[in-house]
Amino acid sequence: MKAAALLPIMLVAMSSGVAFGSPTQTFTLAASFTPNELGVSTNLSMIMALTQSAGTGIPNPVSDLVAYGPPGIGLDLQGVATCERMRLELNGPTGCPAQSRVGFGGGVGAVEFAGAPVKEPYTLDFFLAPREHGHLTILVYVSALNPVPVELVLTAREVHGSKPYGFGLAVAVPPVDTIPGAANASAESGYVSLGGADIAYYKTIRGKRKLVHIKGLVAPTTCPGGGFPFAATVTFEDGATSTGTYSSPCPAKRR
Repeated sequence: MKAAALLPIMLVAMSSGVAFGSPTQTFTLAASFTPNELGVSTNLSMIMALTQSAGTGIPNPVSDLVAYGPPGIGLDLQGVATCERMRLELNGPTGCPAQSRVGFGGGVGAVEFAGAPVKEPYTLDFFLAPREHGHLTILVYVSALNPVPVELVLTAREVHGSKPYGFGLAVAVPPVDTIPGAANASAESGYVSLGGADIAYYKTIRGKRKLVHIKGLVAPTTCPGGGFPFAATVTFEDGATSTGTYSSPCPAKRR
């Protein structure tokens, strides 16, 4: 699904999200599978927003983000290429193999410019990296152009949550300098789509080359009564934390 189509759908979904925050900031989360069917190759879409109380300036910069999905999410990455961090840092997204791309995203950041907070759009590109100690690793290329150019590579590492959650990703965010004397850049919102792109590879089966489509992310085979549970926790530069939770509706039963 393209970003332009994804964003309004997820903004509507956020109306029923659950948020917890500090007196000055509230973190809100929403998520869904597309297609929303059990046990199929799917995309996971997630959107997050930080609401700042009036008069507090730009949001406190985020230093860490940990997001969890429901238990039972499967990963079928046979045939997916990987990208080395150095290649991404030196050449940007074009430096990675096309078959290593596993998602996209973006959002709105905030920077201090000329003494005032200014909104700045940014984009995200996700690439599968070589595993670390047997665990999934994803490189995240962050890019913003105006008014302050920003380019950096983050690393998302596989984690697993306690019940009712399962597979998740943890990302450490370094301080993002902007202009001398100004506060570090921060984020107001972000959206992500991870999962199965139209990626395929050739495999020799019984002496014949056949095109094999990569499943990527596979939806759980069962759904709890309350829906698929999601949660994310952000940690800010000052050590404060905020958590958002959301339950995505179970797939409709087929007649």
